[in-house]
Amino acid sequence: MPAQKVLVVVFDGMRPDHVTPNQAPNIHGFATGGVWMRNTASAFPSETRVQVTTSMTGHPPAGHGIMANAFYDPALGFSSAMDTSDDERMRAADRVYGRLIAAHHLSEILWGAGRKFAAVTTGKVGNARLLAGRAAELNQPVLSIWGDAISTPAAQFAKVVERFGPVPQQVFPNSAVADWAVTVLLEHTIPDHKPDACVLWLNEPDLSYHYRGLASGDGQSAIGAVDAGFGRILDWWKTQGREEGWNIIAMSDHGHVTVEGQFSVAEALTKEGLKVGKALGPDVDYALKSGYSAHIAVRDRDPALVKRLVETLQAQDWCGPIMTRADLGDDGTLPISVVNWDSPRAADVAFTLRSWDRDSEGGLPGVILADNPDIPLGGGMHGGLNRRELNHCLFLGGDSFRKGVEIATPSGTIDVSPTILKALGLPQHPLMAGRPIEEAFAIGDAAPEVVEQVHEAGRGGYAQKIVTATVGGAKRPYLRWGMRTA
Repeated sequence: MPAQKVLVVVFDGMRPDHVTPNQAPNIHGFATGGVWMRNTASAFPSETRVQVTTSMTGHPPAGHGIMANAFYDPALGFSSAMDTSDDERMRAADRVYGRLIAAHHLSEILWGAGRKFAAVTTGKVGNARLLAGRAAELNQPVLSIWGDAISTPAAQFAKVVERFGPVPQQVFPNSAVADWAVTVLLEHTIPDHKPDACVLWLNEPDLSYHYRGLASGDGQSAIGAVDAGFGRILDWWKTQGREEGWNIIAMSDHGHVTVEGQFSVAEALTKEGLKVGKALGPDVDYALKSGYSAHIAVRDRDPALVKRLVETLQAQDWCGPIMTRADLGDDGTLPISVVNWDSPRAADVAFTLRSWDRDSEGGLPGVILADNPDIPLGGGMHGGLNRRELNHCLFLGGDSFRKGVEIATPSGTIDVSPTILKALGLPQHPLMAGRPIEEAFAIGDAAPEVVEQVHEAGRGGYAQKIVTATVGGAKRPYLRWGMRTA
C-alpha cells in the first residue's frame, strides 16, 4: 500500500446548501461518497485569511495571531490596520513580532518530519504567505497567481507561466483562473514536486458571491466553474491519484450571508462624541478597524474609555454581539476568549454589525448590516457569527476515511492540520488546539462527547447570545453561532 498523501481543495466561501446534485454535481458526489461533516465551523472572525492560518496551524487567532483580514495593533506602529494582503506591512510585522504567524505551521511540521508541502493559490497576496509562512526559506513551492514576487522561489513561477501561459485576467465569474490553477496543480505541482500534502485554494465562488450576490447568475456560474475543476481533479484521482495514496479534503473556509444595508460605523460613533480614527494618537481615543466584523483599540486601554464605548455600542440598533478584552464586570459584553480571540495582539473591543436568520430577497437565509462600501446591497459578506457564515463545507474522501457517512459532531477549520497529520501517519503537534477528526477515519475512534455551552449577556435593552460546543480531544470550543437577541 502506498504512503498516504493529502490534497486539500478549497472552494473559497462556498455555502454548504449550494452543494447540490444540480449546482455542484462533482463536489456533491464526492461529499456523499465520503465523509460529510455537517456541523463544522469557521474560526472568528469568519474571514478568509483567518481561516487560511487556522487551517494550516490548527489554532484559532488566540494561538496564531492573525486576528482578522486586516487588524490594528498599536505595537506595530502603523498608521492604520494592517491588511494581511499588504506584503510590505506583513514583512514589517514579521520583524516586530518575531513571527507573523505565532503558531507552528503545518508546512514547518512536515519539513521537520522530512515530508514535502506544496500549494497553488488564486487567493489574494496574503493568502500565499499565510498558507506556508516560512515556505521560501524551507524551499517549499507555493505558487500564487500574483506572480514571482509573491510565489516562493521553489514554485518557479516564470517557468510555470512559460509552460502553461500567463494567468488569465480575473473577471466575474473567475472561471478561467480556476481552470488555469487546476491545470498547474495536476500537470506540474503534483507530478513535478511530488508533495505529501498539497493545497489548492480557489477564490471562487467567494469573489462572485461578494460582488454579484449569492443567488446571482455569476454566483451560480462560479460554483459551476469550481465544480468542473474539481471534476478534473476527481478524474485524475480515480485513474491515478488514489492508487498513489492520495486522500482528498474538499472544503470551503466559511459561508456567506447577504448584505441588506450599508452605513459608516466611524461616522455613527463620531456623532456620539467619540474620538475615532484609524490609529491611536493625541486626538484619537478609539482606533477603529471598520467593517461588518469590526474591532477597536482603546487609548491606554483606559477602562473609562472602554466603558463609554461599550455603552455607546449597546445603544445602537445596528450593533450585534460585543466582546471585550478586559473583564468589565456585569456590562452586557462577553469576553473575547468565548470566540477564541484572546491573543496579545487582540483589540480591546470586538463587535459585529447586526445579523438575522431571515431569508434575503434572493431566498437564502442569513442577512446582515455591513460597513463595507465596496460590497453592493444584495452582495455576499462574512466575518461575523451568523450560523450561515460560520458553517462551511468539509468533505473527506480516500482510503484513510470512511465512506458514505454524514457526521454531526462539531468540527472546524481548526481541525484541518491535525487531520492531515493523522492521515500522513505523523504524530500530533502537542500545542495544536484543534483535533484530528477521528470519527471520520476508516480506522478511528467513535464520535467524542459533545457539550454545548450557551454564553449570554445583557445590559439595559441590549442582550446577546453566543453558543459554543466543547468536543473531546479539542483544546478550544467550536463556535456554533452568535447573535444579538434584544
